[in-house]
Amino acid sequence: MKKEDVEFSSEYSLTMLRPDRVHALVSWFDTLFSDLENPVKLSTSPYNRYTHWKQTVFYLEEDLDVESGEVLKGSVACRKSRTNFREQDIKFSYHFDGRLSRDIDFVQMYKLR
Repeated sequence: MKKEDVEFSSEYSLTMLRPDRVHALVSWFDTLFSDLENPVKLSTSPYNRYTHWKQTVFYLEEDLDVESGEVLKGSVACRKSRTNFREQDIKFSYHFDGRLSRDIDFVQMYKLR
């Protein structure tokens, strides 16, 4: 990984599997150390073996009531904090237009320490 790889943006799309209320978005990462004699994969996924690394929970300011099949779309952007190089500033943007939560556009900022 190069220093400039720390800053990125990406779009996402999440299809709801059942009627529910969305309180947060959860993220994790996988890192492959492939140049080793015996390659190793470090995963913080909740679907893999437990490590001391955890997932990160991004709580929404407003809950979303969702129905099965509805789609939450948006983007996430990460950059180094301008005030502390050990922190990241993260911006989640999302759009949701469901039967119960109509035409919602939102931007929410987070600081990862």
